Amino acid sequence: MAVENILSGLTGILNLANVRELPKRPTSILFTAHAKTLLVSDKFGDVFSYTFDFAPLTEKQKKDALSSHENPSGGTLILGHASLLNAFLLSRDEKYIITADRDEHIRVSWYPQGYNIEMYCLGHTKFVSAIHNPAFAPADLVSGGGDLTLKIWDWMAGTVKHEIPVWDVVEPYIRVSSSKRKRGDDGEDVSGAKRKGRGKKARGKGKAKAESEAPEGEETPVAEAPEDVAAASGATTGETAGTEEKVDKVLVIHKIETTNSRRIIFSAVGATALFSVDYPSDRAVANVRVLEFEQPVLDFVVIPQENKVWVTLDGNWTDGTEPSTKCFVLVVDISESGELVKSITTSPICEALNSKVLLPASAEDLKKLELYNDLVAMPKGNDAENEEGDIAAPEPEKQNKKILGRLKNKQKVLEKEQALASAPGTSDDGAKEPDAKKPRSEVGDKDVVMAEA
Repeated sequence: MAVENILSGLTGILNLANVRELPKRPTSILFTAHAKTLLVSDKFGDVFSYTFDFAPLTEKQKKDALSSHENPSGGTLILGHASLLNAFLLSRDEKYIITADRDEHIRVSWYPQGYNIEMYCLGHTKFVSAIHNPAFAPADLVSGGGDLTLKIWDWMAGTVKHEIPVWDVVEPYIRVSSSKRKRGDDGEDVSGAKRKGRGKKARGKGKAKAESEAPEGEETPVAEAPEDVAAASGATTGETAGTEEKVDKVLVIHKIETTNSRRIIFSAVGATALFSVDYPSDRAVANVRVLEFEQPVLDFVVIPQENKVWVTLDGNWTDGTEPSTKCFVLVVDISESGELVKSITTSPICEALNSKVLLPASAEDLKKLELYNDLVAMPKGNDAENEEGDIAAPEPEKQNKKILGRLKNKQKVLEKEQALASAPGTSDDGAKEPDAKKPRSEVGDKDVVMAEA
């Protein structure tokens, strides 16, 4: 994967400045306030920083011993998670970096000393896919993902201040669903290679090469649309995949933003509407409002200076009926009361984006975009497992020498720990407790100096 830096010249023409090769597929990209540093998170759970101006690599930078993979463009490792990192942001003062992963964790770390963890915000029961730090409430953090509610945190204290139920409002507008199906059940064997089964029985032969290289546990998003349209949108209908068990609607919060009028705006993957709700207070009841577009919302951005929201839609999607506003880009006005309304006036830029700058694309090209891949990549429990839901342990006679060696080493470590614990003179009564880590507010902005052992 690569990141392209683009500069805008005095003539208004966008020129390519440089290209950076990334070690793994990125999940989020963010500029710092001075726009001289680029932060990139990837599917291995790492966050790297890159200078905007390209600098040649040194031999030491080509391989970073602390990262989980190669570092081809000489990025500086900020921090790492043990699972897929879905979203991250910097605090308003850029002293902290807040990250969210697929394992329900929200972590608050120092920036750029990401190895110093300040706080965890724990309370989500499913993956966290979107976080936002409001400008009018910098001490708050709004988060959402697979849970049925949005959560508002005091992120320095790690406590939940408010919860906003959203599932009952969002669910009717989710038009692209996730269908569960087992790997290899379609019987395709394009590459001729055999896939090793998991659990007690093998799941069948492998699919095409492209599918065999996909992450384990990946499913196929299903659009509620005719076969030809679903194929063009990168989705599969239940009729085309005979091995699918059922069609489920999955909630994946894609993005969360706020407006100057203290309103939260958010979108969900595969939903045909944009949702908004007043920022909650201790007394007010949060009512989620809906702005329907009749086409799935891909992304949006709030322009606070103009009180507008630019929305991108999947213009190739259809449910079999012709939508009243078939387009790829729409402009939404934010009224004085904070309501979202479709703009009456048309923007020349918007008209050009919906007509003059469109490029021809085949159904295969659209499928490669993976517009709804988060519906199958985010939820857990989709791995190729046995019928009981657990991966079956290998039979003793089938365990190879490597596994047996690891078990022996583990047994030796346990025996040594037990021996040390039972040895005289190892009582914990006189043991000295380690010093508690001071929060950054007490330490200040000084870098942490680690004493040599």
